[in-house]
Amino acid sequence: MFRVQRVGAVAWSADSRRAAVEITHPGRWIGSAIPTAEIDVVDAQAATMRRIASPAAPFMGFFAGTWSPDGRCLAFLSVDTNAIVRPWIWSVGQRQPVMLRRVQIHDGPADGPALAWSDAFHIVLLARDSTRPNAGPLSVAILRDRNVADAWQRARDGTRAAVSVVDTHASGDAASTSSLVSIDVRNGATTTLAKGRLHHVVLSTDRRTLTYRRNADDDTVVSRYFAPTGDVDAAYLAVNWGHDEHYVDPHSGAPTPAPAPPTPATRDTAAASLRITSSLTDGTRLDLLRRGHADTTMWRGNLWVRSVRTGHARAITYTALDGKVLTAWLLLPAADSIGSLAHRLPVVTIIYPGTTYSERTPLDLSVFHDDFEHPQLFAALGYAVLLPSMPVDPQRQASSINDLAAGVLPVVDTLIARGIADSNRIALLGQSAGGYATLGLISQTDQFRSAIASGAYVDLASAYGTFYGEFRYGDAGSATQAQLLRMLQFERGVFGAPGAPWEVPDWYRSASPITYVARVHTPVMLIKGDADFVPTQQAEEYFTALYRQGKRAAFVRYAGEGHTIAARANVLDMWSRIDRWLRETMPP
Repeated sequence: MFRVQRVGAVAWSADSRRAAVEITHPGRWIGSAIPTAEIDVVDAQAATMRRIASPAAPFMGFFAGTWSPDGRCLAFLSVDTNAIVRPWIWSVGQRQPVMLRRVQIHDGPADGPALAWSDAFHIVLLARDSTRPNAGPLSVAILRDRNVADAWQRARDGTRAAVSVVDTHASGDAASTSSLVSIDVRNGATTTLAKGRLHHVVLSTDRRTLTYRRNADDDTVVSRYFAPTGDVDAAYLAVNWGHDEHYVDPHSGAPTPAPAPPTPATRDTAAASLRITSSLTDGTRLDLLRRGHADTTMWRGNLWVRSVRTGHARAITYTALDGKVLTAWLLLPAADSIGSLAHRLPVVTIIYPGTTYSERTPLDLSVFHDDFEHPQLFAALGYAVLLPSMPVDPQRQASSINDLAAGVLPVVDTLIARGIADSNRIALLGQSAGGYATLGLISQTDQFRSAIASGAYVDLASAYGTFYGEFRYGDAGSATQAQLLRMLQFERGVFGAPGAPWEVPDWYRSASPITYVARVHTPVMLIKGDADFVPTQQAEEYFTALYRQGKRAAFVRYAGEGHTIAARANVLDMWSRIDRWLRETMPP
């Protein structure tokens, strides 16, 4: 997983003569939002590919390439080891790109770094206030929730107050203040178009109008987001991007009429296009396709996959408890095949509510996929891996606790009946909502001899009121804004709650796995990152309940990790612990 190279975003010039391509380099983290790509430019006429920016200290990577209207200049962004994002300009014929050093790009939870060309010589972007602390998803991912570490250092020094304050009457996160600016790439001259808590900047198709949204300066009126007849999508939009929408001239910032509905840009893909293919026999290849020319390979990577032995995948059709005909996928270890099994296999069952598989091989099984709990790694350890369909409403996951078994238990029984699965060595694993489903399911059946739940929420009333890990100390942004999103998720979103915990306590109790923990007899490993947006306290609570009952449990917590475990050392440590856990709880 830490060797995979990828072809990322591809940006074509309007005349199809050139394409900017992101080639992602393997980094120290997997499944991460940290850009680690180089930028290459493909010349379609000459059939050449040239690297113009490659990661080297202090830059972690480059991304977001976009061409000027005349196709003569490429603008793109870099991010460095301090999570500072800056714009760069490269001109055709120029040897090296040039950084626009006087500006830093805003990075926000709902709208990441971006830029656009208003004409052949001007780019527009959101610039952050560099005098204030950095915050945003890139800051979290790169600095690993640095604010709490800094606070503890102040606490050890004892010379300054080690305090952070979250106040319902505060006017929002000052770190999110930004400036909408236009930069002349010829001389660096900068014009400020607007300032404030700005978000979601969009340039119209004709490049004549900039649309942006602004947060109000006062977030104290929370009730407006939860009106019974209110527009749910509008509430999410208002939290993420603000209530007010503005239209301005991209050069002067003067107000303009709203733009016409956008018309999709079209490009003659037959003249030139790029094709990306990946396979176990050929690695990953980027080919240039041109009208009237033979296909030309521009780049190849991941040739190491030729030495990897993967498991054998096959689809299984079965009938769920409610009578629905479903498809599951079974991954067998490389040394085994259905027709010649010498013995029944131990099975790891990986679940996620709302997932329905088809006859097409799931992406989850590809070695080019970077899941930190990758099914192929279980197969490499000698386990068969079962991926059942779980057709519950993915928009109401927490309301489905009584429906969890319908798509899972019948296919487990099918594997046992066919002589594939060892009924005494079947484990259950889930991440996030899958972790929730894992803990809910083992309270309904003793079929599984071992369980692993990562990133799981277990007590919905507690989760409702506990801060997001990455927002707790302001690393990702405003804690109050994040809590607005969490409350909306419960009352107007994926959890499907009919109200707040103090209004409908019985719903929160009935939808929480912690309510049924007395029924659990399966040994449980809980895996968490301490900066997870699903609070670490959720796993602590479940572990405490099992510990109090004298039941087997392990709580594995990784410092500086979020919802998934990403750092190489942590992932390797986690897999050694998973291996030992399964050998202990499901011995041969």
